[in-house]
Amino acid sequence: MSRISGVFKKSSISVWPLFGRDTLADAGQGSRIGKPRGPLETLFLKVGQSGVLLGRTAKLLFSAQCDKGESWRVAYRFANGSFWFVAIAMAFVGMIMVYQSTVQLDRAVGDTTLVGASFFKLLVRVLGPTVIGMLLACRVGAGIAAEIGAMSVTSQLDAMRMCAAEPIETLMVPRLRGGIVASMSLVVIGCASSLFAGMVTGIVWFSMSHTTYLNFSLVAPSDLIQGVVKAFSYGVAVPIVSGACGLSAHGGARGVGQATTDAVVGSSFVIVVMDSLISMISHLLVGQ
Repeated sequence: MSRISGVFKKSSISVWPLFGRDTLADAGQGSRIGKPRGPLETLFLKVGQSGVLLGRTAKLLFSAQCDKGESWRVAYRFANGSFWFVAIAMAFVGMIMVYQSTVQLDRAVGDTTLVGASFFKLLVRVLGPTVIGMLLACRVGAGIAAEIGAMSVTSQLDAMRMCAAEPIETLMVPRLRGGIVASMSLVVIGCASSLFAGMVTGIVWFSMSHTTYLNFSLVAPSDLIQGVVKAFSYGVAVPIVSGACGLSAHGGARGVGQATTDAVVGSSFVIVVMDSLISMISHLLVGQ
C-alpha cells in the first residue's frame, strides 16, 4: 500500500474533487518532470489517468456545451473510415473459422450441420465484438492519441484553456459519443460480413446448403445482450484510454509516437480484460 500511495504522491494529482470542472485540467496527468517510474508505478498512473478521464467525460456526456453536430461528425469519421477495414477483416475471420471448423468436425464426427449455428453463436457472443474492438483500437485509438497528443505537445490545449474552452468537454465528449456509435454500428456490419463470408465458404468448398448454415437456434437472448454490452464497453474504452494517452503526451514528435503506441497497447489490453470480465459475469448470471 505504501508503494501505491507513493504513486499518487509523486504524480501531483489533485485527488479531490476528482471530477470537478475546475480541477485536474490535464485529466489525471502526472508530473511530466522527475525520475523514471517503474512498471508498477506506470501501470497505476495509466489506470488513474484513464479512470479520472472516464469520470470527467461521463459527467459531461449529456451536459457538454460543445457543438452537437461534432459528435455525429466524429462518429461518421470513425465508422466510415473503418468500414472497409472492419468488413474485409471480419470476412476473412468468417472464412477461416467456418473452413477450419467444418474440416475438423467432418474428420471427427462426420456431421457439419451445426457449423453455422455454432459459428453464429460464437460470433455474436465473443468473436465479433472483441475482434472489432481490437481493430478499432488499432485504427481509431491510434488516431485519437496522435491527434490529441499533437495538440498537447504544441501547447494547443493550453491555448484552448486560455480561451475558456475545456479540452475534456470540447475534445473528449464528442469522441466518446462517436466511439460508442461507431463501435455499435461496426459490430453489426462486421458480424454480417463475417456471417456472409462464412456462408460462401461453406457453399463453395463444402457444398453446404444455405438453409443448413443459416441456423440461429443456438443463439440465446443472453448471447445478444452480451454482444451488445461488449460492443458498448469497447466503444467507451478505446476513446478513453487513447485520449488519456494523448493528453499525457509530452516531448515533441517522440512523445506523440509513444502516446500512439501506448494507446494501441493499452486499448487492446483493456479490451481483453473487459472481454474476460463480461464473459465471467454473464456466466455467473445466466450460467452460459
